[in-house]
Amino acid sequence: MDSKKITIHDVARIAGVSPTTVSRALSRPGRVNLDTAKRVRKIADELGYRTKALEPQEEEKLHGSIMTLASDLKYPIFAEFLYGMQNRCLKNNFCLLTATTKENYDIERDTILRMLPHVDGFIFTMARISDSAIRKVATMKPTVIMNREVGGVQAIICDDRPALYATVVRLKELGHTSLSYISGPEASWQNGFRWQSLKTICEREKIRLRQITGTIRGNIFSAKKAFRSYIQHPTSAVIAFNDLQAIELMDLFIAHGIKIPGDVSLIGIDDIPGNTSTKIPLTSIRIPREDMGAVAANRLIERILNKTSVNTTPIYCRSVFIERESIGPAK
Repeated sequence: MDSKKITIHDVARIAGVSPTTVSRALSRPGRVNLDTAKRVRKIADELGYRTKALEPQEEEKLHGSIMTLASDLKYPIFAEFLYGMQNRCLKNNFCLLTATTKENYDIERDTILRMLPHVDGFIFTMARISDSAIRKVATMKPTVIMNREVGGVQAIICDDRPALYATVVRLKELGHTSLSYISGPEASWQNGFRWQSLKTICEREKIRLRQITGTIRGNIFSAKKAFRSYIQHPTSAVIAFNDLQAIELMDLFIAHGIKIPGDVSLIGIDDIPGNTSTKIPLTSIRIPREDMGAVAANRLIERILNKTSVNTTPIYCRSVFIERESIGPAK
């Protein structure tokens, strides 16, 4: 089949699903069963649908600058991503420019358009713009995206599945039979990936799982909203999308006389600095952010300098389960 003529309907027909399911599997994995999403991506790759490596246009000269976009520098994880990027940039005589987007589509888009003429490439840490917009940027400048898969664009992804599996198995050993997942931003690729991974793991381990939407207006976390939903149907353990959510929930649990880990075990994701200094040291999943930032910068600089052949196969890093005092035997 000629790859130039491949459409979403071709992928859907061979995969035995609807075109809508194909679209969600490629861009919003949280809305599709993990096995289905994996099968759809495999078929799309085999057919050549939206997977051809995107070549940026040639330029006469380099600017010596790379742009990275982060949603909010107040959250410590972004500083570690940037530290890894910065070290690699300095070693290769590149300047790293950083812009914050507040998880706002319009700010993200406008920043990209404004900086396109002035930088040699882009690294997206938590992009909220669409797949098609990212692919468009990649046709104009070398581009690397983190924690999200976009056909034809180099991705650096943290695979949380082994750490999530270790977390669920440890909770099961402690006698837990029910678990709540406090979701992250609605448009987050990583949020969807974690939810589908937990669904698969909990089904295998016979753990009852529920999802709690902790955001308002799509991306603003409300600990009070998540807490109200939790107490209506409590579970013996809770995993939050990130550590800040978990810490805010910890404060609400304690304020309402809910003991950690006596009444509920609490786990975050990210393992930010300071987790050992919370009221109860927080169990978390550690993400190798500095290493991921370094890998992203290396891949981008190699593309910019034409030191490597074009290969956009995703590069995977692994997170690690870190146990602390916020989990214990089920009540």
